Amino acid sequence: MRDGIAEPWGTRTPYGPGEDWPVRVDCHLADGLEPGDVDRWVRTAAVLHSNGDGLDIAVKDGRIAGVRGRADDRVNHGRLDPKDLFG
Repeated sequence: MRDGIAEPWGTRTPYGPGEDWPVRVDCHLADGLEPGDVDRWVRTAAVLHSNGDGLDIAVKDGRIAGVRGRADDRVNHGRLDPKDLFG
């Protein structure tokens, strides 16, 4: 779990000129829930800002239980900002 105060954007993933932006899949789930406990993941996009980060919503027992980034998303490559993670 990352510290949302000390590192609101997560750990750095440096890359050099001409390299693709590296993939880093961020995830935030309800307390005590592990990715394997999720009943299903629903594909969607964040509407909290204009770039529409691709993300998946975790569903457990018919309720929203968390979110994760999508590695194949052309905008965020799996990264989620604080609004996506905790919004």
